[in-house]
Parts: sequence; structure tokens; C-alpha cells
Amino acid sequence: MLTLNKNIETALRQNKTVNVMGSDYALTGGFKEFVEFSKSWETMGVDRYYGQADKGTRYRRYSDFDFNPVTGELNQLSHRAYEQSEAHNAYVGGMARHFDDIGADVFNSPILRALIRLDFDVYKAVLPEELHTVNWQCQVHQIRIEIKPGAQIEITPEGIHCDGYPFSGVHFWGRHNVEGATSKIYDKQSNVIDSGTYLNILDTTYFLDRELQHYVTPAINPSHSEMGYRQIIAISFSRPGSEHDIID
Repeated sequence: MLTLNKNIETALRQNKTVNVMGSDYALTGGFKEFVEFSKSWETMGVDRYYGQADKGTRYRRYSDFDFNPVTGELNQLSHRAYEQSEAHNAYVGGMARHFDDIGADVFNSPILRALIRLDFDVYKAVLPEELHTVNWQCQVHQIRIEIKPGAQIEITPEGIHCDGYPFSGVHFWGRHNVEGATSKIYDKQSNVIDSGTYLNILDTTYFLDRELQHYVTPAINPSHSEMGYRQIIAISFSRPGSEHDIID
């Protein structure tokens, strides 16, 4: 259903990150499902931990899954809080943040399942072959930020940071009345090693999160009368209890 028509294995191995344009993906069939999946950003609950209420609102879903890369089977795990250390997130680290779970409409979407399989296929480029066929945990964050007219808002108020995942893919899913919001990847010394501004659906950054840092510059809504928005879905993989676990 979804394919990536670009070989990025060498770039990912060498640079630990790679940007992919939305035009590098191809959707074969499933157009109705793609539209339905895109609409799911409009029905999310509020992220109560985001702050900046005078400038806008962040909406968010988050769930963990057990993923079998051989069969593509995806099993949703029980609800859990999203927790980060203060070292990784000075803004809300040390706090148990509860978001709405991924609902049945998104969980059952063939688009989500295709994205997860595709992202793991990308990740395999930097994994030993024996780990290509074992089960992994998969984390899915679905995020929409709405920006009030004339406002400037921090997309990542925690600043330059690392989330601790072995591997992440951030897929852009649209923006309206937004200027700025440039995504940047840094090494551990906070030197910029890559950057780009998402403009088209499925513009994507793949990166080895634990080994790098990332940040998105502030977004500005230039309209004086209409709301703006920016939305993404982030898919990560980890193996609890192994060297590929999430680090705090």
C-alpha cells in the first residue's frame, strides 16, 4: 500500500539521520483510507501538559504496541503514561503524562499499519539481521498543534532534546497558516547536522534518536483572523530489557 521509492540505507548508516520527501513515497490503492486517516487528527483530546494556552493548543494521542515484523501483527498494549526524565525533557520531565490512547479507527487503519511496517523496514538497515524477525515494541504519537491568529508558539518547548528511543520516524501530515517550524537534527554536542521544513504530507525525518538530538523552531500564524495548525505522527521502536531499550 505504502512504499518508499528511495534507497536511504547508506545515508542512515553513515549519518544516523535522513530526510525523505513526501514525493518519495507511493500510495497504491487505499486512497479512501488515506483520507479517513488524515481526518483523525481533527478528533484528538487536548494535551494538558503543553502550556502556551494564550498562543494555541496541542492535541495528542499516544499508545504502545507489540509489533511482529514478520507477520505485521500489531497488538495494542494497555494504557500507560508517557514519562521522560528531567534530563531528557526539562519542560515536563519527571511527570507522568496521560494522553488519549490511539482509538480503534486509527489502530485499524491500514495506513497506520503500512507506516509501521515501512518504518521498521527502514530501521532494519542499521540492525543486525537476527533482530529483523523478533518482536519489537512500537510507540505511536499523533500530534496536532493549533495556533491562534497572529501568535508565535514553541513547537518543542523543551528545547533541543533527545526522547531516548533507539529509532524514530517523524511523518508530517499537513499545515495551514504556519510560517517557520523548521525541524533540526543535532549531534550530542548540539551542532546542527541536518534541517528542513516540512511542507508536504509524508515529508519525513528518520533518525537514531538516542544518538542525536532534535528541535523544531517556533511557528508563526501570519493570519490575523484564522487559526493555523501543524500536525505529525511519530513512530518509534524499542526492545525493553535489551540494548535497544529506551534510555532515560
